[in-house]
Amino acid sequence: MTRPSRNPRRALLGALIAGSALVVSGLAGAPASAGPDDPTQPDVLIATEEGEQKPFFPEIAHLDDGRLLTVFYWNNEHSAGIPGGDHDGQVRWTESTDGGATWSQPRVVIDTSFDDRDAQITQLRDGTIVITWFQTDWTGYPDTAATLRGTYVVRSEDGGQTWSEPALVQSSMSCGCGPRSGAYHLGWSAESGEVVELDDGDLLIPLYGTRPDSTLGRASVVRSTDGGRTWPLENEVMLPAEPGVALSETELAVLPDGHVTAVIRPGYVSDSYDGGRTWTVASKVPWSMQAPDLMTLPGGMVLLTYGGRDYGSNEPIVGRLRHRDQAWTDTNPVLLYMSQQNVDQGDPSTAVVRGGRFLTVSYDTNIHAVVGTFSSLSDYVDVQPPEHETAPESEDVLNLPAMVAAGKATYETDLTSSHRDHPTAQPGGAVDGVAEYWHCSLGPVATPEAPRHFTLSFAEPQRISWIGLNLKPGYAETVSVYLSTNGENWGDPVDVRIAHVSVAGQIAWAKIDRTTAQHVKIVITESAGASMLAELSIAR
Repeated sequence: MTRPSRNPRRALLGALIAGSALVVSGLAGAPASAGPDDPTQPDVLIATEEGEQKPFFPEIAHLDDGRLLTVFYWNNEHSAGIPGGDHDGQVRWTESTDGGATWSQPRVVIDTSFDDRDAQITQLRDGTIVITWFQTDWTGYPDTAATLRGTYVVRSEDGGQTWSEPALVQSSMSCGCGPRSGAYHLGWSAESGEVVELDDGDLLIPLYGTRPDSTLGRASVVRSTDGGRTWPLENEVMLPAEPGVALSETELAVLPDGHVTAVIRPGYVSDSYDGGRTWTVASKVPWSMQAPDLMTLPGGMVLLTYGGRDYGSNEPIVGRLRHRDQAWTDTNPVLLYMSQQNVDQGDPSTAVVRGGRFLTVSYDTNIHAVVGTFSSLSDYVDVQPPEHETAPESEDVLNLPAMVAAGKATYETDLTSSHRDHPTAQPGGAVDGVAEYWHCSLGPVATPEAPRHFTLSFAEPQRISWIGLNLKPGYAETVSVYLSTNGENWGDPVDVRIAHVSVAGQIAWAKIDRTTAQHVKIVITESAGASMLAELSIAR
């Protein structure tokens, strides 16, 4: 069930001309937009109830083969500890090959003799898929305390067809040896956040739980140095907190320069600057969050989604976009999804679908479904578009993808980096006709001493009246545009006066004075983080 697509909100990035160089300012500090047009309606239903069995706690991942995968808990209640709850929950898996519009019939992927709950999924750089979850033995409950058996990890090296034997994540919190408190004996650990991979290949998994001598919630991080095959007790690090502060569900994100950040229920953040070996004392943020999820974006941006009470309901799904070097407290909430009833909902997870478009999954017990909400980078910024916009007529725009395919146009560039999760990020992405975030030419940081270049050459001279650009959406870049008749003599940069640069998916057009050229060169002289040319367009 998909509602009509929204018109993406444009963002004014303050593109100004300094001399003849195009200067694009960043978006840090911009207020959040209203988000989806109708956050009470899901864009897509991903999994629905069957009889008394219902889906809960989804986690989504975008694989390098293009598939979107969602794993979720399958049971008749939110918790097997609820009276009438089925004590043998399982983990199911569904996938989409069309960007999240339709989903396969779910299949069972984890079903032991215990209650298998709260699965998380990650794909490592070598293609291995990792699923984590925690198990509970409800035998004798409620007369006796349930046994939380801990967190387990399985690996698949064939795209999810077969799986390794489960590996236990060892924790000092897991003993089950304390007095009973609620459903469990004190001294237990579980997980709510997925595995993350560091630059050196080490893996980290966040846990939460209790010590056997205290009801105060704690959080830790455990490291694997062998690709997730083992998780030794000696590799566990507790996250520090002020006395009396209880920590719970924890999520990690890996940022540039060895920085790892953690967000923690009910509303704390902690940071590590040495690859997760030491952590800052958890600090409070002024909002509550249940089951937070983090997704890293290029250049150090992070998208946080969580179940929160920012809008007064029962854990509606909220998003916050943090730019590099920005504090979480400087971000603004965007309402993504809120059930039409004040019911049990939440547990979001987000993946990039394509370009600057995201899909956030969550569960809603009002309709007994895992639901999906699409959003874009533009939903997290709210800047007025320019009063006057001009663009060429569509029939005047050159079909660059077709010209390149026919050999009527060629390109040369040192923007030759790629991204392991997004195969469309390649040199030809700048002229593939798709102005999305990950359809791009991607390269190292651009500086005046080391600028980056993209040159488009035509087999025959072209009358050029318009230059269209989509640079790095949401980031600062400085660009100069040159035209040449012979590819050797470039002269001064073209006076490209673009009043604004749009977000992902939109071309900003500028009319120029030159009329005939055979070569067009884009020079990126400065960039915030990696340099990017998302799209170059030409019109007669």
